[in-house]
Amino acid sequence: MGTRISEVACVVWLVSMVACQPSGPEYRVVESEFVEFEDIFTAVDTIRFDASVLIGEIGFVDLSDEGEFIVTDFTQRVIYIFSNSGRHIRTIEMLRCNPEDDGRILSAKFLTNGEMIVTSPWGVYNLNADGSCKQRLIEILPNNSSFCERQDTVYFFDNRGRPPMIYGYSIQEGTVREYELRKPKFPRTTGVKIGYDGRGIACFDRGIFYRYAEGSDGAPLWTQTNPVIHQPKSYRPPERDMTSQGFNNMNSELIELSREFTYSEGLFELDESHRMVTFQHPTEINMSIVNMDTETSVSTSTGQDFFIHLVKDGLVYVAGDNEQLASGEVGNSMLYVWQFHPFESHSKTSDG
Repeated sequence: MGTRISEVACVVWLVSMVACQPSGPEYRVVESEFVEFEDIFTAVDTIRFDASVLIGEIGFVDLSDEGEFIVTDFTQRVIYIFSNSGRHIRTIEMLRCNPEDDGRILSAKFLTNGEMIVTSPWGVYNLNADGSCKQRLIEILPNNSSFCERQDTVYFFDNRGRPPMIYGYSIQEGTVREYELRKPKFPRTTGVKIGYDGRGIACFDRGIFYRYAEGSDGAPLWTQTNPVIHQPKSYRPPERDMTSQGFNNMNSELIELSREFTYSEGLFELDESHRMVTFQHPTEINMSIVNMDTETSVSTSTGQDFFIHLVKDGLVYVAGDNEQLASGEVGNSMLYVWQFHPFESHSKTSDG
């Protein structure tokens, strides 16, 4: 009886963030102070992609350590590689890797060794640096679009599983290790509200963090000492799971749920010391940023629908307008680049 009471008390106290075990660590909740967006972000650049190739719809964007962009095209179902100045380098067709696939691409990222990982509804593929097919990772289930790399291991996040899982693929050894995650409080909603495609997990030197839509912060894969959960003051924790079955009914209920509660939409590695969680628009806040060194945080709002394609090294790449070419024709969608400025001088956090 005592064990059951402690479990219930744990879940109620943490609201929706952590369904912890009786013997697990106690989480401390820190409330984020709101700051103006302009106080921590400055517009610094605009990326224009080579008009010699027409991108139908930018789906997913990544940037290598050498400064090359990888851009997926949801419409034409290809991958483009551009230089850091936007010059077209090559086009990759994923059908070459698996003729049985329909060519649809969910996400694509560079690895530190120059190779690439590409995910699709049919499988996960490892490409060589020149874009040729290296192997299909049959140990990883399809539809695992969220992944990140840490110390020669690629971590794939599956929030649809029962229970949710993380698969750790060793690049050198070729082996896969499975990590069973805590059960979400609202499993049906968590499995459906995937948020930003491919942005459910973030890797740092200090560890791995993953995101459930029901939570205000990223959760650590490996339990930390005195772990902290951050949440904005305006955060409204979910209080019920979805019940609909059919697609149309599910979509209507998701919209209804989003009017009642705050749901996270993406988790990003802003830089090595800061993780960033974005929230579904429209809400009072768009994002929460956590300094993992000091365990302080702030929340802010852009005041508009701010679709983030990429976050890397303190830079945030946001979907922009289509470029107007000198010929009068319409070019590719641009990326607006914002520079993050550490917020510690603005931050005054308080325990919840």
